[in-house]
Amino acid sequence: MPEFKLTRYRIRTEGAGRSPAQPFSAVLLSDMHNDSYGNANSRLLQAIRSEKPEAVFVTGDMLTATLEPQRDSALALMDQLTKEYPVYYVNGNHESKEKKRTADSADARESYSEAIRGYGVHLLENSCVRTEIRRMPVTIWGLELPLDYYQRFRRMPLGAEQVAEFLGVPDEGRYNILLAHQPLYFDAYARWGADLTLSGHLHGGLVRLPYLGGVVSPQFSLFPRYDRGLYTKYGRKLVVSAGLGGHSVLIRVNNPPELVVLDFT
Repeated sequence: MPEFKLTRYRIRTEGAGRSPAQPFSAVLLSDMHNDSYGNANSRLLQAIRSEKPEAVFVTGDMLTATLEPQRDSALALMDQLTKEYPVYYVNGNHESKEKKRTADSADARESYSEAIRGYGVHLLENSCVRTEIRRMPVTIWGLELPLDYYQRFRRMPLGAEQVAEFLGVPDEGRYNILLAHQPLYFDAYARWGADLTLSGHLHGGLVRLPYLGGVVSPQFSLFPRYDRGLYTKYGRKLVVSAGLGGHSVLIRVNNPPELVVLDFT
């Protein structure tokens, strides 16, 4: 893989009681697909440590689900990160596939989900965690969509009402962060009430063209919306990572892997 770049976004939190006492940073990891940057991801860990994040958000596809699952690097990274930071993780389509594969296993220790939970990862499978970061009340939600929402050549409908069926209602008076691997449903997430949605999945559109953005999604739709970057809708925000790795089609043109840093004010 080419070397990753660091991308920063400033996230303004607004509203009485919903702003931090002091600015803080968090990092967003997505779509690593078991790649590694240096021995035991040493370069990636060094970049994360230099940001002194208050939290690590992971939006899925850190492993690659194949007949012989590729997950050793992802497991080692989660093990190390949880020793240093709170880690909040939502499954992507690859984790969902791996979870389905191991669901009937006689040995639960074979499960990637159980392994990262054992390290201390907050794995949010249509659930949430309530916490405080710099005295700002935060609810961190994880939306795990069924695999039907990742089918090629077909887009399943999803509205705010269906998001509420998966998650319940957002917390009034708290800053609601939604981890959702699939960014194409930003309209539904924003209408549901996510102040900030964090996503990945589209790998930046693989090939990026000036003024046009990403060319193709993993579902082979052309010029997908919300492929990489910071977006705003209904006063709510979405950050989409271009991801840290790849699988199957290993193409990145004008689209380097990225570590995303979120600066909250």
